[in-house]
Amino acid sequence: MKKLLFFILLIPFYAAAQRLPYEAMLKVRITEADKTTVAEIRPVDNEPDIETDRLYYWYSANRIHQTQGGYSGKLLNGLFEEYYLNKNLKTQGSFKKGLKSGIWKSWNDNGSLSEETAWKNGFKSGHFFRYDNAGHLKETGKYKNDVLSGKVTQINDKGTAEITWYKKGVAVKSRTKSFWKKLKLPHWHKRKA
Repeated sequence: MKKLLFFILLIPFYAAAQRLPYEAMLKVRITEADKTTVAEIRPVDNEPDIETDRLYYWYSANRIHQTQGGYSGKLLNGLFEEYYLNKNLKTQGSFKKGLKSGIWKSWNDNGSLSEETAWKNGFKSGHFFRYDNAGHLKETGKYKNDVLSGKVTQINDKGTAEITWYKKGVAVKSRTKSFWKKLKLPHWHKRKA
């Protein structure tokens, strides 16, 4: 009797362990004339509260769509990658419930890094870095809720940095300074004998 009772008590736990998720992760691959896209569509726990000021990315009819303030189809949720025809990465980032989230990177077709930007809830939010075709840093700064905030530094070919300060997306002051002086490296002087 004890064995039978033990077995009956285990049936609900065994059955619960065998449940599969309602919807498994979907990974899509779309090949177009100028690029190939690979995107994950992981199931979401609950439907997002749609914000009218956000751009949502979603999948339907073998295409990635984007619409402001809504969607129709499956929201992108997970890793997203685009490739050039030469198989080099073009864009890489991740989505959370259809909105860009985390670090997004872009590359030139030669493989050099073009841009790196932080996103949060569909808005640029955090540091960004922009590079020239050779992969040299050309601009750096910070976004807050999709507008420039704080110090933005642009570096020209001569190594001179132009610094502009932003408050809520509006430039408030600017100055030019040598990039090398900005680093405040120590000067090495010869000792007099």
